[in-house]
Amino acid sequence: MSHDLTPAGAHAALDDTPRMLDTYALVYALTLVFFMPGVMSIVNLPYREYTFAYVSLVTAPFLLGLFATLLTDSRDSLKTRAIRAAILTPLIVLTGVTVLFTSALITVPIGRVLRPQHFDIEGPVALAMLVLVALPLAPALFRRFRSPLGWRSVVQILALLFALAIVIGVAVLTLRPDRLLGTIQRKDIVIYVVGALTWYLPAFGIAAGAWRKVGLV
Repeated sequence: MSHDLTPAGAHAALDDTPRMLDTYALVYALTLVFFMPGVMSIVNLPYREYTFAYVSLVTAPFLLGLFATLLTDSRDSLKTRAIRAAILTPLIVLTGVTVLFTSALITVPIGRVLRPQHFDIEGPVALAMLVLVALPLAPALFRRFRSPLGWRSVVQILALLFALAIVIGVAVLTLRPDRLLGTIQRKDIVIYVVGALTWYLPAFGIAAGAWRKVGLV
């Protein structure tokens, strides 16, 4: 939401496209708002039985996060924002999946490192990577606190605070002496949460930031 960055230039900046890392931060945070309740809900479903409900709970939040970002990152008319979301969402999904595959040499080892059996040895490395991919959330939050508050800014601030709290929580659990994160019974939940924080959300955030910066619509 780069349109609200400065009080004096708020109205003049309405037609500007958001900063790439700002979009990245919003996608990361808003998707996580939908993702956490979804992934926690699979505790009520059989372990890794990929039913429609199971798959929907861990995948639909990514679409919802993209829509939420594209519908709140500008003051354009609702029609313009809806058209933008309809056009860019499939492009972002395709690009995000491409980013996932092309960055596999980096992201797959990170995912393996963060699995419970590796926490004792590689915890600090995993933590450093988690901090790195979540770092853009901090300046995005700071900019919104400095801008005039509207309902969009408030929604984004709350989402960014929530995302930072999740990142900090996972970091603390990773470094606890008892390695509590690695002892959670539902390993699929641990893998999905950690995978989202360090892999899926960054990939989709990068894709969304690039397409939004292009200014196609």
